[in-house]
Amino acid sequence: MKLKSSNWLGWLVFAAVFVVYFFSVERTGSLWDCGEFVAGAYKLQVVHPPGAPLFLIVGRMFAWVATLLSDNPAHIAFAINLMSALCSALAAMFICWTTLIVARLSLYGRDYAHPNNESWSVLSAGLIAGLSTGFISTTWFSAVEGEVYSMSTMFTAMTVWAAFKWYYLEDRPENDKWLIFAVFATGLSTGVHLLSLLAFPTIAMLYYFKRFERPGFFGMLLAAAAGVVAIFLFQVLIITGIPGLWSFFELQMVNSFGLPFHSGLIPTIVVICLLGYYGLRYFQRRGNDLMHKVVFTMLLLVVAYSTVGIVLIRANAKPPINMNDPYDVVRLIPYLNREQYGDRSLIKGPHYEARPIDTKSEDRWGRVGNEYKVVDQKFEYVFREKDKMLLPRIIHQDQGRPQLYKMWMNYLMGDKAKSPSMAFNLKFMWSYQFGWMYWRYFMWNFTGRQNAEQGFYPWVNKDGHWYSGIKAIDGARLYNQDRLPRVIVEDPSRNRYYFIPLLLGLAGVVFHFRKNRNDFYALLCFFILTGLALCVFNNSPPNEPRERDYVLEGSFMTFCIWIGLGVLLIAETLREKLKQSANTSGIVASVLGISVPLLLVTQNFDDHSRMQSTAARDYAANILESCRPNAILFTYGDNDTYPVWYAQEVEGIRRDVRVINLSLIAVDWYIENQRRAFNDSKPVKMAIPSEKMRGSLRNQVFYYNPANPEGKNVDPPMSAAQFLKFIAEDHPIESGTGKVFETYQPNNNIYLEVDRDRAIQAGLCRADDSNFVARVPVSMAGPYSTKDELAILDIIHSNWLERPVYFSVTCSQEKLLGLQDYMELEGMALRVVPVRTPSDQGMYIYGSGKINQDWSYDVFMNKFRWGNFDKVQQFVDHSYAPSTQAQRMIMMRTALALLDSGDKQRAAQVANKFFEGFPNMNFQYDVRIMPFIQILIDAGDLDSAKKHLRILATETVDMLEFFDTLTATQLESGFSQDKGLSMSAVREIGERSKQLNDAAFTAEMEGLLKKYAAPALPPPIQ
Repeated sequence: MKLKSSNWLGWLVFAAVFVVYFFSVERTGSLWDCGEFVAGAYKLQVVHPPGAPLFLIVGRMFAWVATLLSDNPAHIAFAINLMSALCSALAAMFICWTTLIVARLSLYGRDYAHPNNESWSVLSAGLIAGLSTGFISTTWFSAVEGEVYSMSTMFTAMTVWAAFKWYYLEDRPENDKWLIFAVFATGLSTGVHLLSLLAFPTIAMLYYFKRFERPGFFGMLLAAAAGVVAIFLFQVLIITGIPGLWSFFELQMVNSFGLPFHSGLIPTIVVICLLGYYGLRYFQRRGNDLMHKVVFTMLLLVVAYSTVGIVLIRANAKPPINMNDPYDVVRLIPYLNREQYGDRSLIKGPHYEARPIDTKSEDRWGRVGNEYKVVDQKFEYVFREKDKMLLPRIIHQDQGRPQLYKMWMNYLMGDKAKSPSMAFNLKFMWSYQFGWMYWRYFMWNFTGRQNAEQGFYPWVNKDGHWYSGIKAIDGARLYNQDRLPRVIVEDPSRNRYYFIPLLLGLAGVVFHFRKNRNDFYALLCFFILTGLALCVFNNSPPNEPRERDYVLEGSFMTFCIWIGLGVLLIAETLREKLKQSANTSGIVASVLGISVPLLLVTQNFDDHSRMQSTAARDYAANILESCRPNAILFTYGDNDTYPVWYAQEVEGIRRDVRVINLSLIAVDWYIENQRRAFNDSKPVKMAIPSEKMRGSLRNQVFYYNPANPEGKNVDPPMSAAQFLKFIAEDHPIESGTGKVFETYQPNNNIYLEVDRDRAIQAGLCRADDSNFVARVPVSMAGPYSTKDELAILDIIHSNWLERPVYFSVTCSQEKLLGLQDYMELEGMALRVVPVRTPSDQGMYIYGSGKINQDWSYDVFMNKFRWGNFDKVQQFVDHSYAPSTQAQRMIMMRTALALLDSGDKQRAAQVANKFFEGFPNMNFQYDVRIMPFIQILIDAGDLDSAKKHLRILATETVDMLEFFDTLTATQLESGFSQDKGLSMSAVREIGERSKQLNDAAFTAEMEGLLKKYAAPALPPPIQ
C-alpha cells in the first residue's frame, strides 16, 4: 500500500505551518517558565518538578547548533523556541495523517486499493485538519516559546497517529510494530509531559474494535476502562515503580551493607533485566505472541523512561538552577511526585471551610554522613468526615480562595451566606471548571476570542470571554458592539471566526458518527479525556495565575480532526442533494473548507507573533542593571525570576548578581544552594549552618520568653547576630501537644547592628547622612518565625555590609521584614540601607524609603531597554502588566524627586523617556499618565505636554463615547472603573491645559471635551 500523495500532503502541512511559525517565534527569552526551560536546556540544568529531561536533552542539541551558527546568545533561545515551532508543526502533520486515515475508514473501510483513497475531498480533509491544528490559538501560543507543551503535543499527536495507522493496516503480526511504537512514543513523552498517557483508553478501544469480530457497546466500555487502568499501571509500575524499587535497594545497600551512595542502581537494573529476559523467554516458549510483545513493550517503556536519569546526573553537578536538588533516588521520588505542589483531592476531600483536627506524617529520608536517615516529614491534614464531600471541587484554602468561592456561591446560588454544599460543589464544577475553564477555551479556538486579558469571572463582561464577530450575538452576550473604541477595534487579540470552525467541526462530528460509529467513539473518548476529564483531574481553583488552555491541547486538536471530516459532509451533501459530480463536489467542499485555516491564520497572526518582542529579556536586564556590582537581589514569583535566570544563564547579563527567589527560600535545598558560588557570584554568607536548616528543621520557630510569655510587652532589644546565634543552637522545647521543637525564638525585638564606618565604606550611607541609624529594626514579631523569614534575615545580616542587598520592586511588601523605611530605591531595586526615610504609603512598595536620583536616572536613560515597545507597534501580552506598572511607578517617583530637587531638565528627560518607552500605540493613554504630563509642565517642556495631552484627550473622548452606548448593567459588569478613570481624565485635562497659558490649546481641549466636562457652578445668590 503506497499513498504517496498522502505522505507528501502531511509534509506540506508541516512546511506551511513551520514557515508561519518561523515568522512569529520569539527571538529571545519569554515570560513564565520559558526562561527556566531555555536556561535549563542550554546548560542541562534541573528545572522544576517533575522535570522534563527529554525536552532538555533535545533542547540542548538545538542550543548547541545555535552556538555553532551564531555568536549572539539570544539565538540560543531563538533555536529552542524554533524547536517548539518544529514540534507543533510536526503535530499538525500527524493530525493531517490521522485525519486521512479516519476519513478513508469512514468512507471506504480498509479498502486500500479504492480509487478514491486520494480524492480531493479526502486529501482536503487531512489538509484542513492539519492546518487548523497548527493555527488554532492554543497550539500557536505554545509553538512560539521554549516550553514543554509543544513537544508534548507532538508526542500526543504522534501516539494517536501511530495507533490509528496500526488500526488501519491489515491485521498481520508485522504491523503490530505501529502499536508498539505508539506506546513507546507515550513512554518517551513522560520525559516531557504526561498528556500522551491519556491516549491509552483510545488505543485500547481501537485494539478491541480491530481484534474482536463483533464489538459491542459494553465491550467498548470495558476496553476504555482497561485503558484507564493502563494509565494507572503505567504510573505505578514505571513512573513511581522503578524509582521506588531503586529506593528500596538503595536504602538496603547503603544502610545495611555500607556501600556507596547510588549502589542501589545495580540490583535495580539486574532485577529489571532478569524480569524482561525471563518474561520474553517464557512467552516465546509458550508461543504467546501477544504477551511476548507486551513484555517487549514494557522493556521499551523502561528504556524510554530512562531519560529521567539526566535529572539525577545533573543535580549532582550542582548547576545554578537545581530545583529540589534531587541528587539521589531518595530525593528524586518526591521530585517526580511533585510533592511541593501539594495534593488536590479527587474522590473525597474537605471543603474550603473545613478545619483540620489533626495531622499525619510520612517520613522522608536524606543523607546524613555516609548513610540515609529520616531528615524530614511529609505532613497531611486530617479532617472530620462530616467536613468531606464526594468529588470535591471546592477544596482550596490558600491565597484568599475561600472568599473567591463565596463570590462564586453568590453568583451560582444567589446567597453567599450559605455554607458549602454538594449542590454548590457540583454547580461550581459545571460552571467554573467545565464552563469557564474548558468551554470558554474551546470557544476561543473555534469561535473567536474577545481579547487576551485574563478572564476571572463570567459576570465581568470586559475581559477573557469568547467572541464571534457577529454583532447581534456578541452584543447580547457581552455589550453593545455598534460603537467600539479604537483600543478594542485595533486590539490584535480580538479574533473573530464567526462560528465557522465550530460549525465545520460539528458537521464533521455528525459525519463521523453516521459513517463509522466505533471510530467516532474512540476519538470521542480521547476528546473527553483530554478535555472535561482533565478538568476533573486538574481540579482548578478560582483565579489561576494565568489562563490554562494549553493543558487542553489534546481535546482541541481532536476537534480539528472533525473539522477536516466536515469537508466530507459538505462534499457528500453536494454530491447527493445537488447531484454534483464527485470531483466537483470535492473541489467545492475543499475550497469552502480551506476558509477555516485561512481565517485562523489571518486572525491569529498579529497577536501570536512575537518576532519583534524582546520584552521579557529586556525587563530582566533592567532589574539586573539596577543593581550594583556583586549584589544580592531578592525576587518574587515566576515572571520576576525566570526571565532573570535566563538573562544571566543564557545571555550572560550581569552574572555577578546573586538572584534569590523569595518563593523558594523556605526550603532547605534552596538555602543550601545559595552557599555555593556560581557564574560570577560569590557564595552567600549565612550564620545558621546547613545542618540546622535541613529538612523540616526550623520550618517554624515559635516565640517563647518566660519573662514575657504572651508577648504583650516589648522585649529588650536583641541584635540579629545574637538572635541568629541562638536560633542556630538547639534549645529543645515542648509544645502543648507533646511535640518537641528543636529551638525557639527568645525575642521579637530584633535589630541589625550597624558600624557607621563600615557602612560608609560599603556605600550604604554617606558621612553627612543625618538620618543614619546604628540599629535597623526588623519585624520578627508574631507567634512564630518561618524558615524563609529566618533565611532572609540571615542573608541580610551576614552580607549587607560587604555586598549590596536588594529587593525587587515587584516583591510582596510582607516579605520585606518591616524594612520599608530603611531602603533606597535604585532603579527597579530597593537596597537595604541604615538610613531611615519615612515611606510614601500611597505608592505602596514603590514608595519605600528614599531614592537615589542619580543612580535611577542613569539606569533609566542609559541602561534600560524597552522590549521594542518603543519602536514597533505590536501586541502586548497582559502578563507584562506587573513589570510595566513597576517601571511606570519608579520612573514617576524618580522624576518627581528630580523636580523637587530643582533638576527640571532631568525630570523632563525621565518623563519623556517614559512616553518613549510606553507609547500610546502599544499602551493606551489614560489618566494614570497625568503625573508625567504634570512633570513636563512643571519642568517647562510645554510642547511635549501638549502633545501627550492631545493624545490623551482623543483617547478619552473615544472611550466615553463608547461608554455612552452601554447600559447601566453593562457598565457595572467591568467598565465602571474605566469610565471613572475617563471622567477623571476629562477634569485633569481641563486643569492641566489651563496651566499651559495657551488660549488656543485650551480652547481646543474644551471643544473636544465639552460634552463630558462638568458644568460650571452657578454664581452665588446675592
